[in-house]
Amino acid sequence: MPVDNAELNSDKQVIIVGGGWSGLACSITLIKAGYQITLLESAQNIGGRARTIKNKNSTLVLDNGQHIMLGAYHFTREIFSILNLDEADILECSPLELNMFSPEKQTCHLKAPGLPAPLHLIIALLNLTGLSLKERFNSILFCLKLNTYNYKLENDLSVKQLLIHHKQSEKFIKVLWEPLCLATMNTPIEYASAKVFLNVLKDSFTNKSADSNLLFFKKDLSQVLCSPAIDYIKENNSSIICGEKVTQIKVNAISDKDLSLKFSIRTNKSNYHSQHLVLATPAYISDKLLKNCTTQIDLIPKKASLLYNYEPIYTIYIQYPEHIQLAHRMTGFFSLSQNIISQWAIDRSLTGQDGLMAIIISGPGEHTQLPSSQLVQIVHKELLSIIENLPDFLEYKVIREKRATFSCHIDIEQQRPKNNTSITGLYLAGDYTDTSYPATLEGAVKSGVLAAREIIQQNS
Repeated sequence: MPVDNAELNSDKQVIIVGGGWSGLACSITLIKAGYQITLLESAQNIGGRARTIKNKNSTLVLDNGQHIMLGAYHFTREIFSILNLDEADILECSPLELNMFSPEKQTCHLKAPGLPAPLHLIIALLNLTGLSLKERFNSILFCLKLNTYNYKLENDLSVKQLLIHHKQSEKFIKVLWEPLCLATMNTPIEYASAKVFLNVLKDSFTNKSADSNLLFFKKDLSQVLCSPAIDYIKENNSSIICGEKVTQIKVNAISDKDLSLKFSIRTNKSNYHSQHLVLATPAYISDKLLKNCTTQIDLIPKKASLLYNYEPIYTIYIQYPEHIQLAHRMTGFFSLSQNIISQWAIDRSLTGQDGLMAIIISGPGEHTQLPSSQLVQIVHKELLSIIENLPDFLEYKVIREKRATFSCHIDIEQQRPKNNTSITGLYLAGDYTDTSYPATLEGAVKSGVLAAREIIQQNS
């Protein structure tokens, strides 16, 4: 809290550094439990990577990246519930359906029937088009084997190694498994962690069939979470301060009577004190703040680290005439004979942006070396293979997130820290922490909620 507010009830006051979805989830969870929070955000707007931005040179209002949710994202949906958001107003719920197309006019369609889990997945794989009966049978056998050992592995390996071990064909991997891995992990299958991948599959396919539903946003991300979160925080005697970058954290030697002064937080504009401090910043920023702290702070477990490798995500928004639509809300790309850049295309008409397509390219590749003008021409050409009579585009925007997510590589779980640290009252929040999930909206929200629960439990 600000220095001049130190007289307030300190054990119910928390400073949260970072206004992404993890910091917001932590704030909302604490406020619901009766806490007062001050959220410090270095940028001028909250939301982190999942926010809405305005393009200076056009009328386009775009999300900083294209996101969708799964029915299994229960932590995120609980935050929506606390904010009294009606899911029907912000989300379109669709039973699991994947429509994959190639430039060679090959197709693959997977659609889950309205049956209990995991039967709905088995029937969906059995009826999968574009693959042989043997390939479909092996995929079903793979899922049944995963179920027998509860989707757990004793030793980690790459997703590709896991798939080959379970006799998934090269075609099946190219058509379905590789696009799914990139979409959920943002890490190539050659070194993506099979353990983490199976965590996502388990949550999505083994409990309720609704957990595998695809949830598409009806509004931009700022309207979905950021604006309601701002209102909730301000209405509950808490505050959000944007444009303040934390430059130093100090752990003070204090008596039990002065717990409100335990942490001194210096920003580029002010100074704050608090008994509880949550760093909901990216791992590399948290690492810098902890290393600059005057007190030795250890992660839990001690072998954990905040030094991650990172993977990029490129989102190419292309505006076509308003009558242009995809045949499906989301379409996937694959090719067995040539290199393609596009991975997924999402029709943004659901958000009231008719004719706007969002093309997602996850992970590293040749696209990272291309200028935007060349990249959009390649993507436009690939869209021609799935949209008949596609006219020239009107405008475009390429969003390059070069450090979009941590690399979810083999044995990554050994590196991820818990929310609490060796210093009582100091916590970490972010999708990189030990959530069992890759870098997703759900992983970020889950970490924020778990950090809040640690504070609540400590005070109980």
